[in-house]
Amino acid sequence: MHGQLRRLPVLAFAVLTMLVGLVVCFTIALSTPMYSGRSGRTCDNCHLTPNDWVNPPLAERKCALACQACHVDPAGGGMRNASGRFYGRATLPMIALSPRPTADWDRRLPGFGRWDRATTYSHDLPLGPNTFEESHAYYDSISDWAAWGRPYGPPTKYDFFQGRYGSINADPFFRIGIDIRFAALVSQGELLRFPMQLDVPVSLHPIHHLTLFVNTGVRGQSSGYSETFDDSHTPYFRELFVLTQEWPYQAYAKAGRFVPSYGLRLDDHTSRIRREFELDGALPESRVTGVEVGAAPNYPFLNLSWFTMASRTRTPDPWNIFDVDEGWGTALNLGYRSEGWSLGGSALLRRRPIREGGDTSTLGVYGVLNPWYFSRRVPLTYQAEFDYGSYQRLSGRKTNHAVFYQELNWLVFNGVNLLAAYDWADPDREVIDDESHRLSGGFQITPIPGVTVDGRIRGFFPAAGGDDADFFLQLHLWW
Repeated sequence: MHGQLRRLPVLAFAVLTMLVGLVVCFTIALSTPMYSGRSGRTCDNCHLTPNDWVNPPLAERKCALACQACHVDPAGGGMRNASGRFYGRATLPMIALSPRPTADWDRRLPGFGRWDRATTYSHDLPLGPNTFEESHAYYDSISDWAAWGRPYGPPTKYDFFQGRYGSINADPFFRIGIDIRFAALVSQGELLRFPMQLDVPVSLHPIHHLTLFVNTGVRGQSSGYSETFDDSHTPYFRELFVLTQEWPYQAYAKAGRFVPSYGLRLDDHTSRIRREFELDGALPESRVTGVEVGAAPNYPFLNLSWFTMASRTRTPDPWNIFDVDEGWGTALNLGYRSEGWSLGGSALLRRRPIREGGDTSTLGVYGVLNPWYFSRRVPLTYQAEFDYGSYQRLSGRKTNHAVFYQELNWLVFNGVNLLAAYDWADPDREVIDDESHRLSGGFQITPIPGVTVDGRIRGFFPAAGGDDADFFLQLHLWW
């Protein structure tokens, strides 16, 4: 292991040089729970601050730290709505394209300067509408190449108010996005380059309360580009559902293909809290077909789904969302997300024949702590999840498994995040020495909106021995 670690810096520099070149040549999202936990420290992370805003009744509030506050899919991940896009333009990058939160004005990288011109850096702050009625006058301010038009009919008090997100089209008729990840992996002295993700999500919102969402994606293969695009199961519908939203208390319902809402929806699909329970977002077989309902009245949130699924041992048809097998499943995700902390619980059941994966029952608890909310001198965010469940062996006998994940993030400067993470998994509680540990450390740098470079050194420590380490680097392009 020590020899591998000594070789990593040279190879990592070569890969970083290659990816930086791609950033320069490429002139064009999957968010994380950490962003949700961190953003509660100041309201202008997600929208302009109106001058004399008075909180509306609870049923009309869109202020929440649940996944649906930033994503078109209420369960999280993928295409961002107006609030999520504002956060990605104003808070995440070194150079902002929307006015930066006032609390971050002096968090710039030393010597980097205040390069963005979207921020006044003065008391002359850009303001949004103070009331629902005032928002009607802000449609002339829209300048948004990725979102066009308005849904038919007058605006409602339950949709996103135009003008609160600068020039972003807050409630578009049509929206198209992009989510691309180029990856490089240095493992055992070998360099692998491959397309990790290529998604093109599209949202059609013809009338208020109704949205059709389609996300077409490529299933990346670490073996390379040719294997990725020659795969008969790619491209495919990652998500395809009809959504009814913009109801009181941010209630919604959707029907179609999706990933069940459960626990912390990390963008790292290799984490055991995702992969161990068939929630790996990179795999078509993690998708299910069913219905989901939920709500997010300010700080509490609830997601409940019922679904059918394909066998665990086969990849479903890439275009037929009704290609499912016997059995059914259900998932429950609920909790409370406040500005400085959150606590949630999840349950996931699958009932199906042994030959298709067998029955599973899983319970989990998770939480986020955001000390930054309580003190501007502590820009840290911590998140953790523990899951325990049962599944059936091929013999039909039940056994249990358990996983734990924790992650600490430090936002050193605007656009520069350092992190450390720990994964632990015991895939069979009745088997001795089958558990494993994974330690990760790395960085996330977002120089401008839509471009993030993520690099991590990961160490693997199985209880049975055979330690290993690798260096993983990805270029993430999103909009």
